[in-house]
Amino acid sequence: MYKFYKLLQVILFLIISSKVYGFSSSSYLIANTAISLHDYQKASIYYKNLVFEENNLSELKKKLLIFTNVRSFEDAVSIAEEILIIDKANQEAWIIYLINAKLNNNNTPFAEFKQNSKKYSLDIVNYIFYNQLGNLNNSKECAKKILDIANASNSLENDDFNNYNYLIFYLILSLTLDNDLDEASFYLATLYNKIGNFKKSEFYYNEININHFLYYDSQRNISINKIFIGKEIEAEKKLLFLIKENPFNKYYNIILADFYRAAKKYEKSIDHYSIFLNDSEIENIDLARLFYLRGVCYEKINNWDLAEKDFLESLKIKPNSPKVLNYLAYGWIERGIFLDKSLDMLEIAYEKNPNSYYILDSLAWAYFKKKDYIKAANLMEKVIAMAPQEVISIDHLGDIYFEMGRKREASYMWKQAKDLASPEDNILESIIIKLQNI
Repeated sequence: MYKFYKLLQVILFLIISSKVYGFSSSSYLIANTAISLHDYQKASIYYKNLVFEENNLSELKKKLLIFTNVRSFEDAVSIAEEILIIDKANQEAWIIYLINAKLNNNNTPFAEFKQNSKKYSLDIVNYIFYNQLGNLNNSKECAKKILDIANASNSLENDDFNNYNYLIFYLILSLTLDNDLDEASFYLATLYNKIGNFKKSEFYYNEININHFLYYDSQRNISINKIFIGKEIEAEKKLLFLIKENPFNKYYNIILADFYRAAKKYEKSIDHYSIFLNDSEIENIDLARLFYLRGVCYEKINNWDLAEKDFLESLKIKPNSPKVLNYLAYGWIERGIFLDKSLDMLEIAYEKNPNSYYILDSLAWAYFKKKDYIKAANLMEKVIAMAPQEVISIDHLGDIYFEMGRKREASYMWKQAKDLASPEDNILESIIIKLQNI
């Protein structure tokens, strides 16, 4: 099945065309800016009125994406038909064209597709609509196949493929075929959450059925999102109401604990995590996660002894959890204890999650504490390449350069960290002192 995903990489991209006629370049710029900001509603308004050169395939592709993402499916079908007149090998247009046929119980487009599949490579479309025996999948099966393709995108490293615009495009299509596909709604809500469109995110989280296993996660995420839009009190009231209305469903206490942790009310968060950790009768709860998160809260209020205890309890349950290994090892490193053991733990964590710049930063810092400055610098430079605005890592790299005698570079790094640091980073004072001393 991987070959279908590799093929999808090739077709998932947007080409900005300069061949725009009939409207000002400013309208075109606004429309394309809206796409880049994932504001499909605004983009659709401008694109409805923009006039392009006839048979402008690149702009038709953009219109297809926009109208699909605002769930204007009839408009998307019209665009798909235009595209297929020009390009019979366009798989996205075929997908929309055949979804429309399936929704309308029209078999003629499928016969048309079969003829064209002999001439063109349309493996993705074939994968979605047909089973291994060559029979048509039903709508729910097709929706699940589209969701599988979207899920597979996260495992691929191609930047064009990992494009929120097209992930949203495919998830909307899966919901067009099966509006009860809760996994697609949750994934879509999560994407809008990452984009910062909390209104859309909340809408799709609320689409998830109360009996689905993702329902509680969706309610937790809604409440945490409200922190970012200044509705923290509203979110807290809602969660407290849910707890009151569902006294036997103790999972809402975990949601409330996660909410308080996100709101930086760590003492309250500890209280609610402890409800579970002190109750031996509760089943089907991820205790390793709860010990880890309570440990994080303890660390945030500077109670390292209890934090360390919880991290160790978490590792007893899940010995090689990268997050827990990283948090505990970094805590030890900062206190100058168990350096060899911490280094071994971080090597394991990095092996299990090489894409985490947090873990890589900790590993680099461990080598720094071991006075292996060359290794530390090489690793920390990788961190900065992965996360150019990670303030703590920039400060750390300055420290490493300073110990290597590269004082000019150290000064440059500390100045960068100073400019980027916020009060929450708790490093401004130390950076200022280092700059004055240098």
